[in-house]
Amino acid sequence: MGKDDILSKAAVLQRDQETYAIVAPLPNGVMDVATARRIADTAERFGVKHLKVTGAQRLVLLGIAEEDIDAAYESLGVKPQQGGALCQQYIKVCPGNSFCARGQQDTLAFAQKVWERFYPVPKITAKVKIGVAGCYNSCVEPAIKDIGLIGLPGGWIIMVGGAGGKDPRLGEIIARNLDSDRALEIMEKILKYYRGASSRHQTRNQRLGVILAREGKGPLLRACGLE
Repeated sequence: MGKDDILSKAAVLQRDQETYAIVAPLPNGVMDVATARRIADTAERFGVKHLKVTGAQRLVLLGIAEEDIDAAYESLGVKPQQGGALCQQYIKVCPGNSFCARGQQDTLAFAQKVWERFYPVPKITAKVKIGVAGCYNSCVEPAIKDIGLIGLPGGWIIMVGGAGGKDPRLGEIIARNLDSDRALEIMEKILKYYRGASSRHQTRNQRLGVILAREGKGPLLRACGLE
């Protein structure tokens, strides 16, 4: 019998049909030197030849033997995260005003709050992708995320319903000039609405943008107290 992905360990079978890729999560796309050294040591220990930075700001170790998967995770000091499964996939965030001269909000601090408050989002039967940008340059593409935020001097803009893929969609702005606490409150209501909508028969498994195109944004705005 041929090998396959090992979903319980978030290990993805590679093209050689022998080795696996596993993920070293990098919250907010940032790591310190100690984390980088631990990843490098793990890669050398288990014969990893290549490291791949993904579009979701995670680091993939390519070429792990099946019998080494558990030990590699232990060496990394992390637990498997099923990044390819449904439910929230990732928070993609730019450097914001912590590092970037153009950044107008502290995206890293805000994204960490999002991570701590919402990850992993339970019981949503479709993907949830979140982008947090620190200015209108939108380097992390918030306009094509299910929930996108843009930080400006007056506060956060929230966009909903964006997507890439074969049927790309631009998100719609539903709120402006929000402080961080209010932005998190609205995000919570968006996710609650999305969870309910994605579990109904007529909209099951559909992305947020598809649901909004089908039903209009009125129900979402009412759920968020924005009408």
